Amino acid sequence: MSTTRRTTLVLAVAVLCLTLGVAVGRISSGGGTDPGPATATVALTDGDIAFAQAMSMHHQQAITMVDMLGRDVAPDVRALAAQIRTSQVQEIGILTGWLELAGAPAQPTGHDHVGMPGVATNVELTRLHDATGPEREILFLQLMIRHHQGGIDMAADVAHTTAVPAVRTRATALVDEQHQEISLMAVALDARGATVLPYP
Repeated sequence: MSTTRRTTLVLAVAVLCLTLGVAVGRISSGGGTDPGPATATVALTDGDIAFAQAMSMHHQQAITMVDMLGRDVAPDVRALAAQIRTSQVQEIGILTGWLELAGAPAQPTGHDHVGMPGVATNVELTRLHDATGPEREILFLQLMIRHHQGGIDMAADVAHTTAVPAVRTRATALVDEQHQEISLMAVALDARGATVLPYP
């Protein structure tokens, strides 16, 4: 078996294990510790609301990058992208539920991605859209790793400042999940002879 095929197989298995691990964790919680909307029994502060709004927007860009990637890519990158899309959509659902309970809008009026840690610029998104083959795979992995690093910083900050257990639990889980995804993407990037982008 070639090195590339072996790397692809290892990454595919790792992504499957990560997906199953997340699912098992949610099932085993029995709903009692699920950091979804129903557990947010303490009023959200302005900081909690700002986090939910900003993180939802941050996740939306990750989904956009996955959709730009398309399916005409190597199996390992396709599997990673699918896992990322699933986790980001689930997170947005949870955060949206919190905002609805708090009577807050999905995002502040006039707010955009500018200034958020790790986000891709319009120029970078255009490059990703226009790239093909291995170049697209590498750029996607580089941008998504940096994007996840920004998400981790945002989640870690609120985990230390919030007084709401559900917010702290979800933020901590987000940090763990994105660290695991970064590890998998770094392996895929290394297999392509490329390195991560500078952060921040």
